Amino acid sequence: MTTLTERTTSSAKSAFAEAQRLHGAGQFAEAEELLRNAVAEWPTDVSLRNARGVMFASMKRHVDAVWCYRDALRYDEGASGVWSNLGNSLTELNQLHSAISCHERAISHSSEKDPQLFHNLGVSLAEAGRHAEAVIAFGKALKLKPDYLAARWDRALSLLTLGNYSEAWPDYEVRKHTGQLPERNLPGKEWDGRAYSRRTLLLVSEQGFGDLIWMARYLPHVKALGGKLIIECRRELVPIIENMGVVDRVVLPGTEIDADLHAHICSIPSFFTTDFASIPSASYLVAQRERMTKLAPLFENGLHRLKVGIVWSGSVTFGKNHRRAQRLFSFLRACALPGVELYSLQKGPPVRELTSLPRGAPIKDLAPHLQDFADTAAAITHLDLVVMTDSSVAHLTGALGKPVWVLLGHNAHWLWLLSRVDSPWYPSMRLYRPRAEGDWDYVFDRVSADLMALADQRRPG
Repeated sequence: MTTLTERTTSSAKSAFAEAQRLHGAGQFAEAEELLRNAVAEWPTDVSLRNARGVMFASMKRHVDAVWCYRDALRYDEGASGVWSNLGNSLTELNQLHSAISCHERAISHSSEKDPQLFHNLGVSLAEAGRHAEAVIAFGKALKLKPDYLAARWDRALSLLTLGNYSEAWPDYEVRKHTGQLPERNLPGKEWDGRAYSRRTLLLVSEQGFGDLIWMARYLPHVKALGGKLIIECRRELVPIIENMGVVDRVVLPGTEIDADLHAHICSIPSFFTTDFASIPSASYLVAQRERMTKLAPLFENGLHRLKVGIVWSGSVTFGKNHRRAQRLFSFLRACALPGVELYSLQKGPPVRELTSLPRGAPIKDLAPHLQDFADTAAAITHLDLVVMTDSSVAHLTGALGKPVWVLLGHNAHWLWLLSRVDSPWYPSMRLYRPRAEGDWDYVFDRVSADLMALADQRRPG
């Protein structure tokens, strides 16, 4: 005869199973509603409360998820999976000290060594800027599960942030197997970095505009190793790559090419750079003279004034752009100074912020004159300085050898390393970092003071 307890347990398990099915189908709201009703009927069931938190987290409602996880822990303080889920949501809410503590508790309460618990700890440590500790956590996850690709990828990013390139590059290659790159039938064998005399090598496009500009420094080195060199390149970048005069052919991504070998562009640095000393850091792009001539009249009013370009946002389609983009008004407040002439290099939807300025605002919009990166390069060449948040124009300015001040958030891209105010990748670059997360007022204050001093040097007499 089935007891009441057995029937209750069976019903709770059925609700949990149905919620799992809905979650797998992407029906998070429906699953959360089912679990809400289930929790009301079986309030002490930790798995139901935890699962409801997972549904909220899947909907990016991390505050609600946190309450679900904390409620679950009231009934079982030793539930390691709940502690880890709580740590994940706290990480999303940028409560990193608390998140790390939760992950450490998850590990201490786990009866079995679970690689995912160490991976989750590593993610929170990396978000907190504690990359050396994160590498250790990811290493523990990989020791327990050597084929844990997500842990290898995250370890790569932490190693890169620490500047440990020789160890980072092998892990960085895992992106080819994690779904981060679109599946394609690529011609020939994968290039291993050796000489390819009398053969054709195709460099395959990936990631963003800035990644290709960053990698372009290696094109002369790749070409020097042998035969015909073809590179895929998005249309906006074609003119500046062709202007380098290095590759034999530039094609748009996805063009069918007959080649003996292929390599993804972000794999190229691994063949040449193992430490800071082996970074090819000299300026390697040059603006086209005819485009400079075409744009020259736009800068005639800047005589005897410091001509400064600004960019306040990267691509709005980039998932973490909100962490690096700032409002145009913040730039104007810091940079609209006596002796400074401002020019907007901004492209895309953020340009709309210019229309909200009062008539006669101290900035000239260059966007209508910038059809591709070759136009932007020509405009930058006319400027004395570019001040901006992190985006592809920072790479372009650095590659041109022009001064560029990059304003960084607390957890910056790995390329900018830790704590440094300069970049081994771009000698003309200066990095401005906050003292803590969200400390943008401090960053803009420092930029404003430095810009005032620079403008004073330009004034006649």
